[in-house]
Amino acid sequence: MAGADRISGLHDSILTHILSFLPTKDAVCTRGLSKRWRNVWASVTVLSFDSVDFWPDDISSFSFRSEMLERQDKFVKFIDTVLAARQVQQVDRFRLAWKYQVRNYPPHGHPVRRWIPIVVQQLPRVLSILLQPRLDRVDIIPEPIFTCSSLEEIKLQVKNRADHSIWHDRLNPMVVTLPHLRKLNLGHFRIEAEFMDKLFLGCPILEEVELYSCWLDISQISCGNLRSLVINGCYHSRAIEVSIPSLQNLKVTVMCSQPARFVFKNMSSLVKASICLLDLNDVDFVIFDFGAEILAGLSGVTTLDIVLCGWRAEDMLKHILWTCPHFENLKFMNFESFDGCTPCTTDCIDMVDRLVQHSSALKGVTVYGCQGDDDDEIDLLEELRKLLGEYGILVERHQGSIYGSLNELKELAHEHMHLLQSILWEPLDEDGEGEEGEAWWEGGAISEEEEEEGEDEAEEMEDGDENIDEEEEDDEWK
Repeated sequence: MAGADRISGLHDSILTHILSFLPTKDAVCTRGLSKRWRNVWASVTVLSFDSVDFWPDDISSFSFRSEMLERQDKFVKFIDTVLAARQVQQVDRFRLAWKYQVRNYPPHGHPVRRWIPIVVQQLPRVLSILLQPRLDRVDIIPEPIFTCSSLEEIKLQVKNRADHSIWHDRLNPMVVTLPHLRKLNLGHFRIEAEFMDKLFLGCPILEEVELYSCWLDISQISCGNLRSLVINGCYHSRAIEVSIPSLQNLKVTVMCSQPARFVFKNMSSLVKASICLLDLNDVDFVIFDFGAEILAGLSGVTTLDIVLCGWRAEDMLKHILWTCPHFENLKFMNFESFDGCTPCTTDCIDMVDRLVQHSSALKGVTVYGCQGDDDDEIDLLEELRKLLGEYGILVERHQGSIYGSLNELKELAHEHMHLLQSILWEPLDEDGEGEEGEAWWEGGAISEEEEEEGEDEAEEMEDGDENIDEEEEDDEWK
């Protein structure tokens, strides 16, 4: 029949599957379509909350701090209401993204601390939490996360926005029992040896670990089952020995200011390794103490990626090639460059030649990032083809990407600068404020009066009546 509502006639399981692809805020809005849809959203097993959904399209339209606080409070109230309405419904995936937090919560009083225990009781398979607290350094990540037996994937990134902070959230739960965990992503934490020991003992089938902009206060990483390890923009003041016989994929970013080295051992299963040499253009000092032997433990790989970013990255590559191992299994080598450094220079060609002479099984070299309209680079690329052609090695040029993008690398460098400066007790600038022209919600400092006001308001919210009558609830859903 013409005009028939066929979608509403579908089974609940199909409707909830469709709604699982929407942000939870949009899924909840479907309750107003008809009586048929009123409670469908409550059975969706995917919950996705993003504070940006509660902002206007143009963030610059916020003219007063009170407007931002009001929007944030609505965001918090919405999550409280959704979790309360679902009661014991199971959750398969839970995602929370909360950037630019402007209210300071009392110690141990952050809303996330009351949400996570509720979610954990609903046995999620995937948990993703990305937070950007304002100025408070609070214990945000609750213990129940590390004893949730249903979890298979965890992503935790808590980036404190206090420019002066020298403290970094330590992950040190009393117990780690995650028997089904396979993937773990941690960002902006201080990782200590005690936590790593608990992690690998309590996660018997853990396969993938990614550490982003963390302070690594450890001396070794050793795990029997790990297959993939990514270390991006992390700081460590002492050598870290990585010994993982089962590891197949490795990705490491090495900063020019890194004061300690990685030592790779027992990598008998390693297939692919990606090494990014990142020059921090804003750093005047260069340490280069990551060791020329960084490639020694990677000699068994079949694919090697080398990414250079910044004008001093080429010197970093020369440093690690002082002692070049023999790559008996290396078949494919890839080069990529960003931000003032190109692999198509005479020095880089000499370094490629050095690697080739130590790679008897090499079949192909791919160069990324060369611009076709640069005659000098085209000539150098042809020189590289001629040189490697003598070895029977195919040389290709590709406009794609190994690592990601220049913006991604710049963000990584920026994060490392924040980490490095906070560890060295150095503020971002002489006034201790954000960059010039930066909006207050993007990192500028707030006054002590505003901070106290935020704390008072937070206490009032905690002490207030959390019950919502039916009329108020209907208004909230709308």
